Amino acid sequence: EKGRVEPAAPAANRPHPLPAGNHSNRTEEAPSKMTQSVLVQVGQCGNQVGCRFWDLVLREHANVNKKGIYDEALSNFFRNVDTRSTNGDDINLSKGTIRSLKARAVLIDMEEGVVNELLQGPLRDVFDSKQLITDVSGSGNNWAVGHKQYGCQYRDQILDVFRKTAEH
Repeated sequence: EKGRVEPAAPAANRPHPLPAGNHSNRTEEAPSKMTQSVLVQVGQCGNQVGCRFWDLVLREHANVNKKGIYDEALSNFFRNVDTRSTNGDDINLSKGTIRSLKARAVLIDMEEGVVNELLQGPLRDVFDSKQLITDVSGSGNNWAVGHKQYGCQYRDQILDVFRKTAEH
């Protein structure tokens, strides 16, 4: 019939993507293991959703890790720091008990209200002021203004903060 589309062949009948033969000369690499994530929260919605994410991560991990040990699961999303340093710099701790968790995140909002709410809420100690990029005026819910005006204005600062967050 004209215009009729035949259904796809069942998976068992489709040819294998690799040609038949000996593939022993191929070396299979183990998938690379991601050890750290950096969450980038942009705008009012991004920061509100991010706040719920961090709260959920902490509550779920607290249910599993009753001893308060800084483990691999936490290191994916948080740095464990000793904030008692006398020179003002936090000291990263890779093992042991949890001292002070700092989220691996960059918070961006050109209207500082939502970010200020985060900093005054129960998660205030999870974020460091070095992770925040805010402005006072806002974009008035106009993504074009945020992209064209603030994007160009803050591009280098955003990249710098993201790089520093990823390096810690």
